[in-house]
Amino acid sequence: MPTQSPVRSGFRMAGPDAAPAVYAHPPLVESWLGIDFVTDVALSAADCDALRVALGPEWPGAWNEVASASAPHERQLTNVMGDRALRLTSRGFSFGWLGYGGERYPRYETVRDGFVAVLDGLRTLAARSGKVPVPQRWSVRYVNRIPRGTVWSTPGDWAFFALWQPGPLKGLGTDPTGFQARWDLPLDAELGSLSIEFRHASAELTEETENVWITLTTSGPVDNADTSLFDGLDYGREVIVRGFNELVSAEAKTFWGVRAR
Repeated sequence: MPTQSPVRSGFRMAGPDAAPAVYAHPPLVESWLGIDFVTDVALSAADCDALRVALGPEWPGAWNEVASASAPHERQLTNVMGDRALRLTSRGFSFGWLGYGGERYPRYETVRDGFVAVLDGLRTLAARSGKVPVPQRWSVRYVNRIPRGTVWSTPGDWAFFALWQPGPLKGLGTDPTGFQARWDLPLDAELGSLSIEFRHASAELTEETENVWITLTTSGPVDNADTSLFDGLDYGREVIVRGFNELVSAEAKTFWGVRAR
């Protein structure tokens, strides 16, 4: 049975109703929509292959194990273009867009359509055993990669990010190289939570290019209904978009080509 189209059921953003800004070339390199179910989803190798086939010829590859401390048995399937991915855990899944090759970020609705296709496929598989999975929690995660030489050149330029505290612990003579921090914030009316991570990775340690990574994650409960699930995803995505817009400086927005919707 096709998943119903999302219906607004009370989720809304506090504050101004104006649509958030969009960017001509944002630093976004990953966006994920996720779901956890009330009970574990035990998929056999045959089930995983059936799900891959159900998703269509765009997904011809094999499932690969993903190294993850939070989900040690996570498996990932990537589409033929390498710009979409599906990650399965024992408790649910995440569907995402990958933009490391310079791909243009698609509309959010396009990523959500991919999420719906996976959800429908899982429900079809589960229906055969008479155990349709019940949603318990939604999540949205956006990962931004900001290379050195763009909106920053030295740690002194990290003020483009509003939560950065310049020169923390000066008395200890600390070096911000490799700095990382996380902020966890409750959302309005106990609708969930927002997590913001800021991480600096020096080129000589992990990457060819020295980057600052800013990851925003929202998550919240599902009231056992598709409307609650999709309203939660829509709300979580809007929190992230508006939150990022508030966290970065006007100069950074100009660099990324901010424009009104």
